[in-house]
Amino acid sequence: MQVRKFFQQQKEFMAGLIIVAGFSFVLSVFFQQKKDFVDTDKLVVHATYNKVDGVNVGSAVRLAGIPIGYVSNIQLDGYYRVRMTFTLDTDVVLPVDSAAMIETNGLLGGKYIEVLPGGEEDIMVSGDDFFYTQDVLLLDELLDRFLSLMRIKKGVVENAIKGDE
Repeated sequence: MQVRKFFQQQKEFMAGLIIVAGFSFVLSVFFQQKKDFVDTDKLVVHATYNKVDGVNVGSAVRLAGIPIGYVSNIQLDGYYRVRMTFTLDTDVVLPVDSAAMIETNGLLGGKYIEVLPGGEEDIMVSGDDFFYTQDVLLLDELLDRFLSLMRIKKGVVENAIKGDE
């Protein structure tokens, strides 16, 4: 009887040990991924826009068409403007007067941030803001602008014809 009780206690102890080891492993993997996600060796910069339709967290940030980072946060500021945070590779050196423009892949494709480097000698560091930004250009707004220009042109031509008569 005592031998059986001893083996039962040993089984329970081993099961408990396996559960604790498994839980420890899961916690270590979780904290390792959390540490990797922090990106302490990345350049974190900001930009403010009026309109960012189609840009999401995770959207690409590109320089000359090559991915150099991603959009890591999007939020509203106190003036109803959109403040974006970009996480960029540290090997990218950007002058402080660089621009961050929202571009589109093709005519109806997804949106991304295109960085145009400036000419200043000072370079951006983590926490800096892009001073020059360009909002997203929506297809319907572009079409409205085109149509209004055509109406203006039509009016100018009609007035010129009436003036000749």
